[in-house]
Amino acid sequence: MRFYDPLIQWFINNLNWKKVNLTLALVVSGGLLLAFYLPLPVSKTPVASEVYDCNRNLLTTFFIQNRRPVSLNEVPLFLRQAFLAVEDHRFYQHHGINPGRILKAAWYDITHHTLAEGASTITQQLARNAYLDQSRNFIRKLKELFYTVKLELHLSKDRIFELYLNQIYFGHGAYGLKVASETYFNKPMNQLNQAEMALLAGLTKGPAYYSPYINPPAARKRIDQVLERMRKCDLITHAEMKVYRSQKLHLPGLQNKKLPAPYFLDLLQDEVARIFPKNPGLIFKAGFKIETTLNPQIQYSAEQAMKKLPRLLKDSAGLIQPQGAFIAVNPRNGEIMALIGGTDIEKSQFNRATQAKRQPGSAFKPIVYAAALERGYTLASQLDRTPVTYTLGANTYRPLDNKDENASGLISLREALAFSSNVVSVKLMNELTPATVVNLAKKLGISSRLPELLSLALGTGELSPLELTTAYIPFANGGIKYQPTTIRRIIDQHGRTIYQSANEPVKIINPGIAYLITQALTDVFKSGGTASNIGSSLQRPVAGKTGTTRDNNDAWFIGYTPDLLSCIYIGCDHNERSLPGAANRIAAPLWADFMSGALSNQPATDFEIPREVASTSICKETGVLATAYCPKKTEFFLTGTEPTEYCAKHRFIDLEICSRSGMLPGPYCRLREIKQFYLGKQPTEVCNTCQKLPSLFEWLRKFFKKSR
Repeated sequence: MRFYDPLIQWFINNLNWKKVNLTLALVVSGGLLLAFYLPLPVSKTPVASEVYDCNRNLLTTFFIQNRRPVSLNEVPLFLRQAFLAVEDHRFYQHHGINPGRILKAAWYDITHHTLAEGASTITQQLARNAYLDQSRNFIRKLKELFYTVKLELHLSKDRIFELYLNQIYFGHGAYGLKVASETYFNKPMNQLNQAEMALLAGLTKGPAYYSPYINPPAARKRIDQVLERMRKCDLITHAEMKVYRSQKLHLPGLQNKKLPAPYFLDLLQDEVARIFPKNPGLIFKAGFKIETTLNPQIQYSAEQAMKKLPRLLKDSAGLIQPQGAFIAVNPRNGEIMALIGGTDIEKSQFNRATQAKRQPGSAFKPIVYAAALERGYTLASQLDRTPVTYTLGANTYRPLDNKDENASGLISLREALAFSSNVVSVKLMNELTPATVVNLAKKLGISSRLPELLSLALGTGELSPLELTTAYIPFANGGIKYQPTTIRRIIDQHGRTIYQSANEPVKIINPGIAYLITQALTDVFKSGGTASNIGSSLQRPVAGKTGTTRDNNDAWFIGYTPDLLSCIYIGCDHNERSLPGAANRIAAPLWADFMSGALSNQPATDFEIPREVASTSICKETGVLATAYCPKKTEFFLTGTEPTEYCAKHRFIDLEICSRSGMLPGPYCRLREIKQFYLGKQPTEVCNTCQKLPSLFEWLRKFFKKSR
């Protein structure tokens, strides 16, 4: 015998089992009461997220189940009555469980040896679909009863009915009344006739069988059954039933709607996933209302421009080449107003705006020039255009401008950028060092790894169109960096804002430097600039830059006004063929067409001059302060970097001289003129050629003296 056996026997003999049973009953009852009164768990029902454009118009929905909830007061009375008649006409009288139905269902299951018959009150259907799986066993039925009671305890009848109407499946991918009305009839519920409402109420028993698109006779028969049931429940009269039976169904066909701005929405999904990293796929089931930055007018203008891409060939996937990307951003806040990642989302989901890594060519050069301005250069700084050979280990590198080996002479920094001088850009890179330029590029928002080579000055580093656009934002807005975003706000199912765009401005470069780069890029559209061919089509202040890679494989144009920054990229995905021209002929005209359309209703505004910038008159040829004789122009400088010396090349002086001797006139010089001399080369001596003329009396005296 074990030592504790007597102890156990004593407890058995002396326990008051009535009290034990009572205690256990109280504990179980208390546990059940606690379970019933604890808050309802979160429903497993996925709800579609609605996506809105910048004007708060619905763009599309993302869903696992296409369900967009409506409130009960939005559902027409007739439609509510139809559902109650066919699903649970005593819904507002019972407490979630209809004993008569339960007994009937139980008898059916016993006599047929199945679990097929359900006690389908509206509350029970909601409990089953919201919290349980679709298995059929007695444990699941007990859970269903438990959740039914909880629903009745915690929610009003109207709320239960509302959740039910939003939860049920209607066929053809439609969940809930709102989506069902749009799917079957392409109109909101309040525009349905009584026959159409009766059909919706009858679909839930067999959506595939009763669909008017699959089985029209069965659909019409089901309408009659619903109306008959409503008559028996005294919800309509016999005369009304006859009228409603004769109504026609307006069936526009099942719509396969084309997704608007698909590449923009692709980026939007990625951004939502970054905001909620622990909940992948949340956008498809959380019922968000997402207010985006997409501007339909801007998107339309971009799509129209991209339709003008050249058509050179079809690749192995049947995709027209070249492909391209287009991005439009508000430089004042970083909001992406339009985005295109290709011409055919059905054939290629590759988003070239964000995923394509290509060389930007000369479109990268403004970053080099911004670094030079940070190191003390000015737009007026003079640089030598003569080609230079660089020795790079065992190799040599000799950039040229337009393949011109004989180029020479000085050119200003402004002209070098506007005319896109390769020679000057590489000379600057060599002096600044590639590491300096790469560091600035990273600060501006380029995340791709860039090669620290002299050739980077000509855009040989690979990056995406979105990265290049990000880097230009500070040039367009006065030196402030914004991370481009597609989202303004995310609202949950309860109307609470759970995410607000936190695009904080970060000062990256001196506002003066940003303005100087902008000033130089305005000359790109003027005579001699790389995009002078489109200058006349832009009737507003605008800055921009072309970019062409070797053999015309890629063409870029990126440019901006104070209100809109846009970038276009064009190229064959696998370099199957070269483009039929450089960027100024291929990309720039499409960019100009877009800007003209996108800004057609906007007033022209000029770039604001920051207080860090001063202007002065300089000599066009020498870049220093102009004299009265210099060919002049107004140039902008960072305050404190303006030239202090006057032009020596055009320094002249006007002097009066003796016409006979060319010297400064003496007292006896009678013929004089004004003549211009270079300063330092003017006469300094007084004329001694011209003498005082003798008077008449002096001449007569000498004459008579000789005659004696």
